[in-house]
Amino acid sequence: MSAGGIPSRLSTELYRERTAASPAPIVLNRKRCACNRVVTAKQLAQYGKCDSCVRAAAVGTKEAA
Repeated sequence: MSAGGIPSRLSTELYRERTAASPAPIVLNRKRCACNRVVTAKQLAQYGKCDSCVRAAAVGTKEAA
């Protein structure tokens, strides 16, 4: 950035090049977890289950140890 918080021409051009080349945005389609809770497809792809199931599994493994 140049003085005064205004982006320089070079940084703006670099930003445009990089964002044009980036992959398609993540679509937050809704899907159902095994517990029948509706969550985003991204969450199911990352963790394989909803947040509640992930936390329950973490508590279960913590108690077993």
